[in-house]
Amino acid sequence: MPRISSRAFASFALAAVVAVWLSSAASAELEPPPRFVGTEVEQDEILEVIASADSRSFKPVGHSSVVLRMRTVARVTAALRVRSRHIQDGYQYEIAAYRISRLLGLDNVPPAVYRRVTWKEIRQRFYEGMLDRRGAIRRAVLWDADGSAPGAAVYWVKGMRSTGLEKQARWQSWLQDGEIPEGKAALARDLSTMVVFDFVVGNWDRFSGGNLPTDASRKRALLRDNDRSFSIPLLERRYDKLLAGLTRTERFSRDLVRRLASLDQESIQAELDRDPSHDADPLLNRSQIADVLDRRATALSYVAALIEERGEDDVLFFP
Repeated sequence: MPRISSRAFASFALAAVVAVWLSSAASAELEPPPRFVGTEVEQDEILEVIASADSRSFKPVGHSSVVLRMRTVARVTAALRVRSRHIQDGYQYEIAAYRISRLLGLDNVPPAVYRRVTWKEIRQRFYEGMLDRRGAIRRAVLWDADGSAPGAAVYWVKGMRSTGLEKQARWQSWLQDGEIPEGKAALARDLSTMVVFDFVVGNWDRFSGGNLPTDASRKRALLRDNDRSFSIPLLERRYDKLLAGLTRTERFSRDLVRRLASLDQESIQAELDRDPSHDADPLLNRSQIADVLDRRATALSYVAALIEERGEDDVLFFP
């Protein structure tokens, strides 16, 4: 799939160094996923609520796909991305990207979990101010014979703000050798992590608009809307753009790289299988997982080559 292998970055002379470094990183004990940014709630608790709490209302908020803001009786809100005729697998890829983010120890990818919805449920609880869109939603969703459809319930983060992060020129130097402004260290780390995360999952749609907001504090970046990840095939121009973002980055999170080194087929499959959709319809196929691991190898090899050239402390700049 990817046109550049790990050998493009790591020479044969580096092979032994890379192998030892990655082996050490992979052997490190990994902690469970942290609480979601801005909350005191475990991510599994969020998943349980948005997967099972009774719905209270549905309001259309999507543009290129069917996304409904779903308020629940538990007073926790989710964005419900429903399987649509236009983007049939997007809800699965949203969940799969979140599951991989957990393996990478991220706290800023909104929790996402499988949830089924019926047209009757949506119709009865449709937002009154937008009833004129109800018919279009019904036609856009790919319904099963029983009148239900699968989707991804994604935690709705309150207070999200857009602060121009999609203008990469504003922050690219932070990930190279530029000075990071006071109070922006956590944000810079998030942006570096985003570059790696998007490359590994193949998310080519990060900068299309609105997919990179900050939290209410404006100190953290939120990596939401990952439904365009895991394309088969990933077009060459999209892969090249993701690779260019990776190779423009020279500062990485030590913990992220450590966790990335521990990824393998077994750990990915085990995490994907934790989603309730596993028995009915697996989130990713073997080819997609293989592509993730291939891109992982390319990312790790690039980081290892930088470390060989500049030293670990300069490259593993963030915690």
